[in-house]
Amino acid sequence: MDRRAFLQGSLATALAAATADVAAAAQAASAAAAPPPAFPPVDARSVWLVGDSAPPDPLAMTARLAELARGNADIRDRYQDGGVVAELERSFAQLLGKEDCAFFPTGTLTNNVAVRVLCGEQRRALVQQESHLYRDESDAAQRLSGINLLPLAAGRASPTLEEMRGAIDASENGPYPMKIGAVSLESPVRRADGEMVPLPLVKEIATLARAHGARLHLDGARLLLAQPGFDLAAYTALFDTVYVSLYKYLEAPFGAVLAGSKADIAEARDLRHVYGGALYQGWMPAALAHDALPRFRSEIVVAHQRARQLVSALVDSGKVRDGSSPHASNIFWLEMEQSLAEAAFERGRQAGIRVGRWKDGRIPLYANTTILRRPLEEYVGLFLG
Repeated sequence: MDRRAFLQGSLATALAAATADVAAAAQAASAAAAPPPAFPPVDARSVWLVGDSAPPDPLAMTARLAELARGNADIRDRYQDGGVVAELERSFAQLLGKEDCAFFPTGTLTNNVAVRVLCGEQRRALVQQESHLYRDESDAAQRLSGINLLPLAAGRASPTLEEMRGAIDASENGPYPMKIGAVSLESPVRRADGEMVPLPLVKEIATLARAHGARLHLDGARLLLAQPGFDLAAYTALFDTVYVSLYKYLEAPFGAVLAGSKADIAEARDLRHVYGGALYQGWMPAALAHDALPRFRSEIVVAHQRARQLVSALVDSGKVRDGSSPHASNIFWLEMEQSLAEAAFERGRQAGIRVGRWKDGRIPLYANTTILRRPLEEYVGLFLG
């Protein structure tokens, strides 16, 4: 054998293989870097089976706002006093079973003002580790109000009563005893698959907290997305203050409300100004949310029914399993093969229906009012082919 020819041939083969590998890697990297396939333009038939609602349409929102302004000569407020802001506050006070209610520009500000009011001089509060107040507000309670947040229930929606007792005991009976001023509960918990803290547990937590002089705040940003049959009045009655978002599903561009006693809300309004949240004009988001509220309250019931019908039809096919939490709000979980989920995503992309991405053997299915834009049979066909 010609040794030189052999070596040259081997080298050529190795170089060819390496070149092919590099080309394949470059092709894979290019594919990974490529933007995902586009969805059709958003229109009135677009559906989001992920998220709490469809993204806002600026033109439709502006047109609706102009229509509402033309129909209400007294729509305008002045620093959140009067006009449709006052109407919105009265509506939410009645809905949430509280004496008074105040409009706020953001949920972060609402949560922090509420906890500060409830804590008073006892600047220590119990929160869920997965809550927005603890995870998403840049330590505002600590930095702006000197409130020490003690996190519970890591990785879960609900703290146990034993956890609550242990935290209160450790705080009150340590070397330097400190009272717990407030307990803040987020429900539903976005970071825990949208699970609700069950009503019986909230009752136990409220009883325990009040026995130790602590007051209760509900971060109910997504509270109105709860399933039909949810006892809103019984739930909110257990809390001193309740926050609800205006933009997640009530068609406003921003905003929130905080409901509670007249004394607490008066103090909250004062702190809203101190924190720089006293907008000169709040009527725009207030008008849109106030207009959407009654319509949403009826439509979300039907949306939940449609989502449940879809889950049942998919489970009956034998190809999908229902992995939803018994404490789900509007987020259900469908367990299925990856190929089935990816095919559904692609069919949905072509049809203008957003479907959740497959991960760890399942995809999320959100009940929101956009599900009412298409018939049930279309969704069943989308998932099953």
